[in-house]
Amino acid sequence: MRLIRCGIAVLLGLALAASSGQGAAEGEGECGSFSFEDVAVELGIDFRHATGARGDKHLRETMGAGVAWLDYDGDGWQDLYWVQSDRTGGGSDRLYRNLDGRGFEMVALAASESEPGYGQGVLAADLDGDADPDLLLTNDGGDELSLNSGDGRFERVEAGLDSSGWSSSAAAGDADGDGDLDLYVTRYVRYEVGSDIFCGDPESGERRYCDPSIFAGAPDAYYRNEGGGRFSNRTVEAGLEVAPGRGLGVLFTDLDGDGVPDLYVANDLTINFVFGNDGDGGFEDLSLISGAAVNRDGRPEAGMGLAVGDHDGDGAPDVAVTNFDVETNTLYRNLGGLAFDDVSGPTGFGLPSFNRLAFGIVNADFDLDGDLDVYVANGHIFERPARENVAYRQPDQILAGDGGGGFSAVPCAVLDRNPTVGRGLAAGDFDNDGDLDLAVQENGGPARLLRNGADGEGWIAAHLRGAGSNTEAVGARVTLAVGSRRLVRWVAAGDSYQSTSDRRVHFGLGAEEPAALEVVWPGGRRMRFEDPSSSRLLVVVESDGD
Repeated sequence: MRLIRCGIAVLLGLALAASSGQGAAEGEGECGSFSFEDVAVELGIDFRHATGARGDKHLRETMGAGVAWLDYDGDGWQDLYWVQSDRTGGGSDRLYRNLDGRGFEMVALAASESEPGYGQGVLAADLDGDADPDLLLTNDGGDELSLNSGDGRFERVEAGLDSSGWSSSAAAGDADGDGDLDLYVTRYVRYEVGSDIFCGDPESGERRYCDPSIFAGAPDAYYRNEGGGRFSNRTVEAGLEVAPGRGLGVLFTDLDGDGVPDLYVANDLTINFVFGNDGDGGFEDLSLISGAAVNRDGRPEAGMGLAVGDHDGDGAPDVAVTNFDVETNTLYRNLGGLAFDDVSGPTGFGLPSFNRLAFGIVNADFDLDGDLDVYVANGHIFERPARENVAYRQPDQILAGDGGGGFSAVPCAVLDRNPTVGRGLAAGDFDNDGDLDLAVQENGGPARLLRNGADGEGWIAAHLRGAGSNTEAVGARVTLAVGSRRLVRWVAAGDSYQSTSDRRVHFGLGAEEPAALEVVWPGGRRMRFEDPSSSRLLVVVESDGD
Protein backbone atom coordinates (compact mmCIF):
# COMPACT_ATOMS: atom_id res chain seq x y z
CA MET A 1 0.00 0.00 0.00
CA ARG A 2 1.30 3.44 -0.92
CA LEU A 3 0.40 6.47 1.20
CA ILE A 4 0.82 10.03 -0.02
CA ARG A 5 -0.14 13.07 2.03
CA CYS A 6 -0.77 16.29 0.17
CA GLY A 7 -2.49 19.37 1.61
CA ILE A 8 -5.86 18.40 3.06
CA ALA A 9 -6.24 15.08 1.28
CA VAL A 10 -4.95 11.56 1.60
CA LEU A 11 -4.33 9.42 -1.48
CA LEU A 12 -4.29 5.66 -1.14
CA GLY A 13 -3.07 3.59 -4.08
CA LEU A 14 -4.64 0.13 -3.99
CA ALA A 15 -3.72 -2.49 -6.55
CA LEU A 16 -6.79 -4.52 -7.41
CA ALA A 17 -6.40 -7.92 -8.98
CA ALA A 18 -8.54 -8.82 -11.94
CA SER A 19 -11.11 -11.48 -11.21
CA SER A 20 -10.50 -14.95 -12.52
CA GLY A 21 -12.17 -15.92 -15.75
CA GLN A 22 -12.34 -12.36 -17.07
CA GLY A 23 -13.18 -11.81 -20.71
CA ALA A 24 -15.58 -13.31 -23.15
CA ALA A 25 -15.48 -16.86 -24.34
CA GLU A 26 -14.10 -17.34 -27.82
CA GLY A 27 -16.64 -16.19 -30.40
CA GLU A 28 -18.83 -14.45 -27.80
CA GLY A 29 -19.04 -10.77 -26.94
CA GLU A 30 -16.38 -9.51 -29.39
CA CYS A 31 -17.34 -6.20 -31.00
CA GLY A 32 -14.24 -4.84 -32.69
CA SER A 33 -12.02 -3.49 -29.92
CA PHE A 34 -14.88 -3.95 -27.44
CA SER A 35 -15.79 -7.14 -25.62
CA PHE A 36 -18.91 -7.83 -23.55
CA GLU A 37 -20.29 -11.11 -22.22
CA ASP A 38 -23.57 -11.58 -20.35
CA VAL A 39 -22.61 -13.35 -17.12
CA ALA A 40 -25.75 -12.65 -15.05
CA VAL A 41 -26.91 -16.25 -14.71
CA GLU A 42 -23.39 -17.59 -14.34
CA LEU A 43 -22.71 -15.22 -11.43
CA GLY A 44 -26.00 -15.82 -9.59
CA ILE A 45 -28.26 -12.99 -10.76
CA ASP A 46 -31.66 -14.51 -11.52
CA PHE A 47 -33.80 -11.38 -11.41
CA ARG A 48 -36.56 -11.04 -13.99
CA HIS A 49 -38.55 -7.84 -14.48
CA ALA A 50 -42.36 -8.13 -14.27
CA THR A 51 -44.61 -5.59 -15.98
CA GLY A 52 -47.86 -6.95 -14.54
CA ALA A 53 -49.46 -6.79 -18.01
CA ARG A 54 -52.83 -8.49 -18.06
CA GLY A 55 -54.20 -7.31 -21.39
CA ASP A 56 -55.46 -3.86 -20.38
CA LYS A 57 -52.40 -2.18 -21.97
CA HIS A 58 -51.61 0.37 -19.29
CA LEU A 59 -48.90 2.78 -20.37
CA ARG A 60 -46.80 2.31 -17.24
CA GLU A 61 -46.20 -1.33 -18.21
CA THR A 62 -43.93 -0.15 -21.02
CA MET A 63 -41.69 2.32 -19.13
CA GLY A 64 -39.74 0.53 -16.36
CA ALA A 65 -37.42 -0.09 -14.79
CA GLY A 66 -34.07 0.97 -13.34
CA VAL A 67 -30.95 -0.56 -11.81
CA ALA A 68 -28.29 0.74 -9.43
CA TRP A 69 -24.69 0.01 -8.50
CA LEU A 70 -23.85 0.66 -4.86
CA ASP A 71 -21.45 -0.64 -2.23
CA TYR A 72 -24.15 -1.01 0.39
CA ASP A 73 -22.00 -2.96 2.89
CA GLY A 74 -18.78 -0.95 2.50
CA ASP A 75 -16.55 -3.88 1.54
CA GLY A 76 -15.12 -2.24 -1.58
CA TRP A 77 -17.14 -4.29 -4.09
CA GLN A 78 -20.07 -2.88 -6.07
CA ASP A 79 -23.41 -4.54 -5.31
CA LEU A 80 -26.51 -4.43 -7.54
CA TYR A 81 -30.09 -3.30 -6.90
CA TRP A 82 -32.80 -4.18 -9.44
CA VAL A 83 -36.20 -2.43 -9.41
CA GLN A 84 -39.32 -4.55 -9.83
CA SER A 85 -42.32 -2.84 -11.39
CA ASP A 86 -45.23 -5.16 -10.59
CA ARG A 87 -44.84 -5.96 -6.88
CA THR A 88 -48.41 -7.10 -6.32
CA GLY A 89 -47.98 -10.57 -7.79
CA GLY A 90 -45.32 -11.69 -5.35
CA GLY A 91 -42.42 -10.01 -7.11
CA SER A 92 -40.12 -7.57 -5.33
CA ASP A 93 -37.05 -5.45 -5.82
CA ARG A 94 -33.82 -7.36 -5.32
CA LEU A 95 -30.46 -6.54 -3.85
CA TYR A 96 -27.51 -8.76 -4.80
CA ARG A 97 -24.34 -8.69 -2.73
CA ASN A 98 -21.08 -8.83 -4.65
CA LEU A 99 -18.90 -11.76 -3.53
CA ASP A 100 -15.48 -10.23 -4.21
CA GLY A 101 -16.09 -10.15 -7.96
CA ARG A 102 -16.62 -13.94 -8.14
CA GLY A 103 -20.42 -13.88 -8.10
CA PHE A 104 -23.51 -12.43 -6.42
CA GLU A 105 -25.93 -13.60 -3.76
CA MET A 106 -29.40 -12.23 -3.10
CA VAL A 107 -29.83 -10.68 0.34
CA ALA A 108 -32.98 -10.05 2.36
CA LEU A 109 -34.41 -6.61 1.75
CA ALA A 110 -37.30 -4.84 3.46
CA ALA A 111 -37.02 -1.56 1.58
CA SER A 112 -39.96 -2.11 -0.76
CA GLU A 113 -42.08 -4.74 0.93
CA SER A 114 -44.68 -2.53 2.63
CA GLU A 115 -47.32 -0.66 0.65
CA PRO A 116 -45.45 -1.08 -2.62
CA GLY A 117 -45.96 1.27 -5.53
CA TYR A 118 -45.42 0.29 -9.14
CA GLY A 119 -41.63 0.47 -9.47
CA GLN A 120 -39.79 2.70 -11.91
CA GLY A 121 -36.36 4.03 -10.88
CA VAL A 122 -33.71 3.90 -8.17
CA LEU A 123 -31.25 6.51 -6.90
CA ALA A 124 -28.49 5.06 -4.73
CA ALA A 125 -26.73 7.85 -2.79
CA ASP A 126 -25.77 8.84 0.75
CA LEU A 127 -28.72 11.14 1.41
CA ASP A 128 -28.39 11.37 5.20
CA GLY A 129 -24.64 11.97 5.28
CA ASP A 130 -23.64 8.93 7.36
CA ALA A 131 -21.17 7.51 4.79
CA ASP A 132 -23.28 4.65 3.42
CA PRO A 133 -25.59 4.70 0.36
CA ASP A 134 -29.34 4.95 0.79
CA LEU A 135 -32.09 4.04 -1.69
CA LEU A 136 -34.65 6.42 -3.17
CA LEU A 137 -37.23 4.45 -5.14
CA THR A 138 -39.40 6.25 -7.68
CA ASN A 139 -42.78 4.72 -8.34
CA ASP A 140 -46.15 5.20 -9.88
CA GLY A 141 -47.96 5.51 -6.59
CA GLY A 142 -45.59 7.39 -4.30
CA ASP A 143 -41.84 7.51 -3.82
CA GLU A 144 -39.97 5.79 -0.98
CA LEU A 145 -36.72 6.51 0.85
CA SER A 146 -34.97 3.66 2.64
CA LEU A 147 -31.97 4.57 4.78
CA ASN A 148 -28.97 2.29 5.08
CA SER A 149 -28.45 1.34 8.72
CA GLY A 150 -24.79 0.50 8.13
CA ASP A 151 -25.15 -3.15 9.07
CA GLY A 152 -26.54 -4.38 5.77
CA ARG A 153 -30.18 -3.44 6.45
CA PHE A 154 -32.40 -0.72 5.00
CA GLU A 155 -35.22 0.99 6.86
CA ARG A 156 -38.01 2.83 5.12
CA VAL A 157 -38.58 6.33 6.54
CA GLU A 158 -41.17 9.05 6.14
CA ALA A 159 -39.00 11.49 4.21
CA GLY A 160 -41.52 14.14 3.14
CA LEU A 161 -41.67 12.94 -0.48
CA ASP A 162 -44.82 13.01 -2.60
CA SER A 163 -47.05 10.06 -1.81
CA SER A 164 -48.85 9.81 -5.15
CA GLY A 165 -48.34 10.30 -8.87
CA TRP A 166 -46.00 8.78 -11.42
CA SER A 167 -42.29 9.47 -10.89
CA SER A 168 -39.51 8.30 -13.20
CA SER A 169 -35.85 9.27 -12.62
CA ALA A 170 -34.18 11.01 -9.69
CA ALA A 171 -30.86 12.79 -9.22
CA ALA A 172 -29.06 14.31 -6.23
CA GLY A 173 -26.76 17.32 -5.91
CA ASP A 174 -25.85 20.03 -3.42
CA ALA A 175 -27.99 22.65 -5.11
CA ASP A 176 -27.93 25.26 -2.31
CA GLY A 177 -24.30 24.88 -1.22
CA ASP A 178 -25.04 23.83 2.37
CA GLY A 179 -23.05 20.60 2.12
CA ASP A 180 -25.82 18.00 1.84
CA LEU A 181 -27.57 16.48 -1.17
CA ASP A 182 -30.86 17.83 -2.47
CA LEU A 183 -33.16 15.94 -4.84
CA TYR A 184 -34.86 16.42 -8.18
CA VAL A 185 -37.49 13.85 -9.19
CA THR A 186 -39.00 13.80 -12.67
CA ARG A 187 -42.71 13.14 -12.96
CA TYR A 188 -44.11 11.65 -16.15
CA VAL A 189 -47.83 11.98 -16.94
CA ARG A 190 -51.18 12.23 -15.19
CA TYR A 191 -52.44 8.72 -15.59
CA GLU A 192 -55.02 6.68 -13.69
CA VAL A 193 -54.76 2.91 -14.03
CA GLY A 194 -58.51 2.57 -13.50
CA SER A 195 -59.42 5.00 -16.29
CA ASP A 196 -61.09 3.39 -19.28
CA ILE A 197 -59.18 4.94 -22.18
CA PHE A 198 -59.29 2.74 -25.25
CA CYS A 199 -56.40 2.76 -27.73
CA GLY A 200 -56.34 0.17 -30.48
CA ASP A 201 -58.52 -1.25 -33.22
CA PRO A 202 -62.16 -0.18 -32.66
CA GLU A 203 -63.50 -2.84 -35.04
CA SER A 204 -61.78 -5.84 -33.50
CA GLY A 205 -61.65 -4.40 -29.99
CA GLU A 206 -57.95 -5.25 -29.75
CA ARG A 207 -56.22 -2.97 -27.27
CA ARG A 208 -52.82 -1.39 -27.86
CA TYR A 209 -50.69 0.84 -25.69
CA CYS A 210 -51.69 4.48 -25.95
CA ASP A 211 -49.31 7.10 -27.26
CA PRO A 212 -48.01 9.19 -24.33
CA SER A 213 -49.00 12.37 -26.16
CA ILE A 214 -52.65 11.93 -25.20
CA PHE A 215 -51.83 12.34 -21.49
CA ALA A 216 -51.04 15.63 -19.78
CA GLY A 217 -47.61 15.95 -18.22
CA ALA A 218 -47.13 15.97 -14.45
CA PRO A 219 -45.00 18.61 -12.65
CA ASP A 220 -41.55 17.57 -11.42
CA ALA A 221 -40.50 17.97 -7.78
CA TYR A 222 -37.41 19.55 -6.20
CA TYR A 223 -36.67 18.70 -2.56
CA ARG A 224 -34.33 20.48 -0.19
CA ASN A 225 -32.43 18.25 2.22
CA GLU A 226 -33.40 19.13 5.80
CA GLY A 227 -31.07 16.53 7.36
CA GLY A 228 -31.65 13.15 8.94
CA GLY A 229 -33.38 11.71 5.89
CA ARG A 230 -36.03 14.44 5.76
CA PHE A 231 -36.81 16.59 2.72
CA SER A 232 -39.12 19.50 1.97
CA ASN A 233 -40.65 20.36 -1.38
CA ARG A 234 -39.10 23.66 -2.53
CA THR A 235 -40.02 23.50 -6.21
CA VAL A 236 -41.71 26.89 -6.24
CA GLU A 237 -39.19 28.69 -4.01
CA ALA A 238 -36.30 27.44 -6.16
CA GLY A 239 -37.82 28.78 -9.37
CA LEU A 240 -38.39 25.30 -10.80
CA GLU A 241 -42.16 25.48 -11.20
CA VAL A 242 -42.57 25.45 -14.96
CA ALA A 243 -45.06 23.91 -17.36
CA PRO A 244 -45.17 20.12 -16.91
CA GLY A 245 -42.88 18.42 -19.37
CA ARG A 246 -43.47 14.63 -19.11
CA GLY A 247 -40.14 14.23 -17.33
CA LEU A 248 -38.18 10.99 -17.73
CA GLY A 249 -34.46 11.65 -17.24
CA VAL A 250 -32.54 14.12 -15.04
CA LEU A 251 -28.94 15.07 -14.24
CA PHE A 252 -27.37 17.39 -11.67
CA THR A 253 -24.09 18.61 -13.25
CA ASP A 254 -22.07 21.83 -13.28
CA LEU A 255 -22.72 22.63 -16.94
CA ASP A 256 -21.16 26.12 -17.01
CA GLY A 257 -18.11 25.56 -14.81
CA ASP A 258 -19.05 28.00 -12.04
CA GLY A 259 -18.75 25.39 -9.30
CA VAL A 260 -22.44 24.77 -8.60
CA PRO A 261 -24.67 22.03 -10.08
CA ASP A 262 -27.13 22.94 -12.81
CA LEU A 263 -30.08 20.81 -13.90
CA TYR A 264 -30.88 19.15 -17.20
CA VAL A 265 -34.21 17.33 -17.61
CA ALA A 266 -35.15 15.08 -20.55
CA ASN A 267 -38.85 15.41 -21.39
CA ASP A 268 -41.02 13.23 -23.58
CA LEU A 269 -42.57 15.13 -26.53
CA THR A 270 -42.01 18.57 -24.96
CA ILE A 271 -38.93 20.76 -24.71
CA ASN A 272 -36.13 19.61 -22.45
CA PHE A 273 -35.34 21.79 -19.43
CA VAL A 274 -32.05 23.55 -18.73
CA PHE A 275 -31.93 25.27 -15.34
CA GLY A 276 -28.95 27.42 -14.36
CA ASN A 277 -28.08 27.46 -10.64
CA ASP A 278 -27.56 30.89 -9.05
CA GLY A 279 -25.37 29.42 -6.30
CA ASP A 280 -27.89 29.83 -3.48
CA GLY A 281 -30.30 27.07 -4.45
CA GLY A 282 -32.30 29.17 -6.89
CA PHE A 283 -32.60 28.30 -10.57
CA GLU A 284 -33.22 30.22 -13.78
CA ASP A 285 -35.05 28.60 -16.68
CA LEU A 286 -32.68 28.93 -19.64
CA SER A 287 -34.19 26.11 -21.66
CA LEU A 288 -35.06 27.84 -24.93
CA ILE A 289 -32.07 30.19 -25.06
CA SER A 290 -29.63 27.39 -24.17
CA GLY A 291 -29.95 25.59 -27.51
CA ALA A 292 -30.40 22.28 -25.70
CA ALA A 293 -34.19 22.26 -25.31
CA VAL A 294 -34.94 21.24 -28.89
CA ASN A 295 -33.03 19.67 -31.76
CA ARG A 296 -31.25 21.49 -34.57
CA ASP A 297 -34.54 21.81 -36.46
CA GLY A 298 -36.16 23.57 -33.49
CA ARG A 299 -38.35 20.60 -32.59
CA PRO A 300 -38.83 19.00 -29.17
CA GLU A 301 -38.12 15.28 -29.09
CA ALA A 302 -39.11 12.30 -26.96
CA GLY A 303 -36.28 12.52 -24.42
CA MET A 304 -35.67 9.46 -22.24
CA GLY A 305 -32.16 8.98 -20.82
CA LEU A 306 -29.23 11.33 -20.18
CA ALA A 307 -25.46 11.24 -19.94
CA VAL A 308 -22.78 13.94 -19.71
CA GLY A 309 -19.17 13.67 -20.78
CA ASP A 310 -16.35 15.62 -22.41
CA HIS A 311 -16.37 13.98 -25.81
CA ASP A 312 -14.37 16.60 -27.71
CA GLY A 313 -11.61 17.20 -25.16
CA ASP A 314 -12.36 20.83 -24.36
CA GLY A 315 -12.97 20.21 -20.65
CA ALA A 316 -16.70 21.02 -20.71
CA PRO A 317 -19.52 18.50 -20.21
CA ASP A 318 -21.50 17.74 -23.35
CA VAL A 319 -25.04 16.36 -22.96
CA ALA A 320 -26.33 13.23 -24.70
CA VAL A 321 -30.08 12.51 -24.83
CA THR A 322 -31.79 9.31 -25.98
CA ASN A 323 -34.98 9.67 -28.02
CA PHE A 324 -37.71 7.90 -29.98
CA ASP A 325 -37.13 6.12 -33.28
CA VAL A 326 -36.80 8.31 -36.39
CA GLU A 327 -35.86 11.29 -34.21
CA THR A 328 -32.31 9.95 -33.55
CA ASN A 329 -30.45 10.42 -30.28
CA THR A 330 -29.10 13.91 -29.73
CA LEU A 331 -25.68 15.20 -28.68
CA TYR A 332 -25.44 18.79 -27.47
CA ARG A 333 -21.91 20.23 -27.56
CA ASN A 334 -21.19 22.55 -24.65
CA LEU A 335 -20.23 26.01 -25.92
CA GLY A 336 -19.81 27.50 -22.45
CA GLY A 337 -22.10 29.80 -20.48
CA LEU A 338 -24.98 27.29 -20.60
CA ALA A 339 -25.11 27.48 -24.39
CA PHE A 340 -25.19 24.33 -26.52
CA ASP A 341 -25.14 23.24 -30.15
CA ASP A 342 -26.82 20.14 -31.55
CA VAL A 343 -23.95 18.26 -33.23
CA SER A 344 -25.71 14.90 -33.60
CA GLY A 345 -25.36 14.89 -37.40
CA PRO A 346 -21.79 15.98 -38.11
CA THR A 347 -20.27 13.94 -35.27
CA GLY A 348 -21.85 10.63 -36.34
CA PHE A 349 -23.70 10.38 -33.04
CA GLY A 350 -27.29 10.54 -34.26
CA LEU A 351 -27.71 8.52 -37.45
CA PRO A 352 -27.00 5.03 -36.03
CA SER A 353 -30.04 5.42 -33.76
CA PHE A 354 -32.51 6.38 -36.50
CA ASN A 355 -34.49 3.11 -36.40
CA ARG A 356 -34.06 2.57 -32.66
CA LEU A 357 -35.95 3.71 -29.58
CA ALA A 358 -33.38 4.35 -26.88
CA PHE A 359 -33.68 4.59 -23.10
CA GLY A 360 -30.57 4.03 -20.96
CA ILE A 361 -27.26 5.60 -21.98
CA VAL A 362 -23.76 5.52 -20.49
CA ASN A 363 -20.56 7.41 -21.39
CA ALA A 364 -17.38 5.48 -20.55
CA ASP A 365 -14.02 4.51 -22.00
CA PHE A 366 -14.98 0.89 -22.46
CA ASP A 367 -11.89 -0.19 -24.42
CA LEU A 368 -9.42 1.82 -22.26
CA ASP A 369 -7.92 3.72 -25.21
CA GLY A 370 -8.36 7.15 -23.58
CA ASP A 371 -11.49 8.16 -25.52
CA LEU A 372 -15.06 8.25 -24.20
CA ASP A 373 -17.42 5.78 -25.85
CA VAL A 374 -21.20 5.41 -25.57
CA TYR A 375 -23.42 2.41 -24.84
CA VAL A 376 -27.18 2.67 -25.44
CA ALA A 377 -30.00 0.33 -24.33
CA ASN A 378 -32.76 0.08 -26.94
CA GLY A 379 -36.29 -1.29 -27.06
CA HIS A 380 -39.67 -0.04 -28.23
CA ILE A 381 -42.78 0.74 -26.18
CA PHE A 382 -45.15 -0.60 -28.87
CA GLU A 383 -45.26 -4.33 -29.52
CA ARG A 384 -46.01 -3.66 -33.18
CA PRO A 385 -44.32 -0.37 -34.11
CA ALA A 386 -46.04 1.52 -36.91
CA ARG A 387 -42.90 2.37 -38.87
CA GLU A 388 -41.13 -0.02 -41.24
CA ASN A 389 -37.68 -1.30 -40.23
CA VAL A 390 -38.47 -0.62 -36.57
CA ALA A 391 -38.77 -3.61 -34.23
CA TYR A 392 -40.12 -4.07 -30.70
CA ARG A 393 -37.05 -5.97 -29.49
CA GLN A 394 -33.92 -4.12 -30.54
CA PRO A 395 -30.16 -4.64 -30.20
CA ASP A 396 -28.22 -2.34 -27.90
CA GLN A 397 -25.60 -0.15 -29.56
CA ILE A 398 -21.99 0.87 -28.99
CA LEU A 399 -20.55 4.10 -30.38
CA ALA A 400 -16.77 4.38 -30.36
CA GLY A 401 -15.49 7.87 -29.59
CA ASP A 402 -12.41 9.29 -31.30
CA GLY A 403 -11.54 11.77 -28.53
CA GLY A 404 -12.21 14.76 -30.76
CA GLY A 405 -16.00 14.66 -30.62
CA GLY A 406 -16.60 12.14 -33.41
CA PHE A 407 -18.28 8.73 -33.21
CA SER A 408 -18.55 5.55 -35.25
CA ALA A 409 -21.09 2.78 -34.76
CA VAL A 410 -19.45 -0.49 -33.72
CA PRO A 411 -20.71 -3.66 -35.42
CA CYS A 412 -21.42 -6.10 -32.62
CA ALA A 413 -22.70 -9.56 -33.53
CA VAL A 414 -23.42 -10.61 -29.95
CA LEU A 415 -25.76 -7.64 -29.46
CA ASP A 416 -27.39 -8.11 -32.86
CA ARG A 417 -28.14 -11.75 -32.05
CA ASN A 418 -29.81 -10.83 -28.76
CA PRO A 419 -32.28 -7.96 -29.21
CA THR A 420 -34.14 -6.95 -26.05
CA VAL A 421 -36.56 -4.36 -24.69
CA GLY A 422 -33.88 -2.34 -22.91
CA ARG A 423 -34.67 0.26 -20.26
CA GLY A 424 -32.42 0.99 -17.26
CA LEU A 425 -28.66 0.95 -17.79
CA ALA A 426 -25.81 1.59 -15.36
CA ALA A 427 -22.03 1.21 -15.47
CA GLY A 428 -19.96 -0.28 -12.65
CA ASP A 429 -16.69 -2.13 -12.22
CA PHE A 430 -18.03 -5.16 -10.35
CA ASP A 431 -14.80 -7.21 -10.55
CA ASN A 432 -12.44 -4.29 -9.77
CA ASP A 433 -10.29 -4.96 -12.83
CA GLY A 434 -10.30 -1.36 -14.08
CA ASP A 435 -12.82 -1.55 -16.92
CA LEU A 436 -16.49 -0.72 -16.62
CA ASP A 437 -19.11 -3.46 -16.78
CA LEU A 438 -22.80 -2.86 -17.49
CA ALA A 439 -26.06 -3.76 -15.75
CA VAL A 440 -29.00 -3.68 -18.15
CA GLN A 441 -32.65 -3.90 -17.13
CA GLU A 442 -35.03 -5.40 -19.68
CA ASN A 443 -38.71 -4.52 -19.61
CA GLY A 444 -40.48 -7.82 -18.97
CA GLY A 445 -37.27 -9.81 -19.30
CA PRO A 446 -34.23 -11.12 -17.43
CA ALA A 447 -31.50 -8.94 -15.97
CA ARG A 448 -28.26 -8.71 -17.90
CA LEU A 449 -24.78 -8.24 -16.46
CA LEU A 450 -22.31 -7.51 -19.25
CA ARG A 451 -18.76 -8.19 -18.15
CA ASN A 452 -16.25 -6.04 -19.98
CA GLY A 453 -13.28 -7.96 -21.33
CA ALA A 454 -11.21 -4.94 -22.35
CA ASP A 455 -7.50 -5.63 -22.70
CA GLY A 456 -6.31 -2.02 -22.74
CA GLU A 457 -2.76 -1.20 -21.66
CA GLY A 458 -3.60 0.94 -18.64
CA TRP A 459 -6.25 2.56 -16.50
CA ILE A 460 -6.81 4.63 -13.36
CA ALA A 461 -9.93 4.81 -11.20
CA ALA A 462 -10.59 7.33 -8.43
CA HIS A 463 -12.86 6.83 -5.44
CA LEU A 464 -13.55 10.15 -3.71
CA ARG A 465 -14.49 10.38 -0.04
CA GLY A 466 -15.84 13.82 0.73
CA ALA A 467 -15.82 15.68 4.01
CA GLY A 468 -19.06 16.70 5.76
CA SER A 469 -22.48 15.39 4.71
CA ASN A 470 -21.59 14.99 1.04
CA THR A 471 -19.54 11.88 1.76
CA GLU A 472 -19.48 10.67 -1.86
CA ALA A 473 -18.20 14.03 -3.21
CA VAL A 474 -21.16 14.34 -5.58
CA GLY A 475 -20.45 17.32 -7.85
CA ALA A 476 -16.66 16.95 -7.81
CA ARG A 477 -14.65 17.34 -11.01
CA VAL A 478 -11.71 14.98 -11.63
CA THR A 479 -9.08 15.69 -14.30
CA LEU A 480 -6.33 13.31 -15.38
CA ALA A 481 -3.38 14.63 -17.40
CA VAL A 482 -2.21 12.01 -19.90
CA GLY A 483 0.42 13.20 -22.34
CA SER A 484 -0.92 16.39 -23.93
CA ARG A 485 -4.54 15.50 -23.10
CA ARG A 486 -6.75 16.39 -20.15
CA LEU A 487 -9.40 13.76 -19.45
CA VAL A 488 -12.29 15.04 -17.31
CA ARG A 489 -14.99 13.25 -15.33
CA TRP A 490 -17.79 14.55 -13.09
CA VAL A 491 -19.05 12.71 -9.99
CA ALA A 492 -22.83 12.42 -10.32
CA ALA A 493 -25.65 10.75 -8.39
CA GLY A 494 -28.35 9.45 -10.71
CA ASP A 495 -27.91 9.19 -14.48
CA SER A 496 -28.91 7.32 -17.63
CA TYR A 497 -32.58 6.30 -17.35
CA GLN A 498 -34.06 5.55 -13.90
CA SER A 499 -30.64 4.26 -12.81
CA THR A 500 -27.44 4.91 -10.83
CA SER A 501 -23.91 4.13 -11.98
CA ASP A 502 -20.79 3.36 -9.96
CA ARG A 503 -19.75 6.64 -8.28
CA ARG A 504 -16.04 5.94 -8.82
CA VAL A 505 -14.55 7.67 -11.88
CA HIS A 506 -12.62 5.61 -14.42
CA PHE A 507 -10.02 6.61 -17.00
CA GLY A 508 -8.45 4.56 -19.79
CA LEU A 509 -4.86 5.49 -20.60
CA GLY A 510 -4.21 3.95 -23.98
CA ALA A 511 -0.43 3.51 -24.31
CA GLU A 512 0.46 6.61 -22.25
CA GLU A 513 1.37 7.11 -18.62
CA PRO A 514 -0.59 9.53 -16.38
CA ALA A 515 1.20 12.77 -15.42
CA ALA A 516 -1.13 14.21 -12.79
CA LEU A 517 -4.55 13.78 -11.17
CA GLU A 518 -6.49 16.84 -10.03
CA VAL A 519 -9.64 16.87 -7.91
CA VAL A 520 -11.86 19.93 -7.52
CA TRP A 521 -14.11 19.13 -4.56
CA PRO A 522 -17.65 20.46 -4.16
CA GLY A 523 -17.12 23.89 -2.65
CA GLY A 524 -13.97 24.59 -4.68
CA ARG A 525 -11.06 22.94 -2.81
CA ARG A 526 -8.46 21.84 -5.33
CA MET A 527 -6.01 18.93 -4.88
CA ARG A 528 -3.32 17.76 -7.29
CA PHE A 529 -1.25 14.57 -7.28
CA GLU A 530 1.77 14.13 -9.55
CA ASP A 531 2.67 10.91 -11.38
CA PRO A 532 -0.07 8.61 -10.05
CA SER A 533 0.56 4.91 -10.68
CA SER A 534 -1.43 3.29 -13.45
CA SER A 535 -3.72 0.24 -13.07
CA ARG A 536 -4.70 1.35 -9.57
CA LEU A 537 -7.79 2.46 -7.72
CA LEU A 538 -6.87 5.75 -6.04
CA VAL A 539 -8.89 6.49 -2.92
CA VAL A 540 -8.81 10.24 -2.32
CA VAL A 541 -10.00 11.48 1.06
CA GLU A 542 -10.98 15.09 1.70
CA SER A 543 -10.08 16.40 5.17
CA ASP A 544 -12.34 18.54 7.35
CA GLY A 545 -9.41 20.91 7.92
CA ASP A 546 -8.79 24.24 6.19
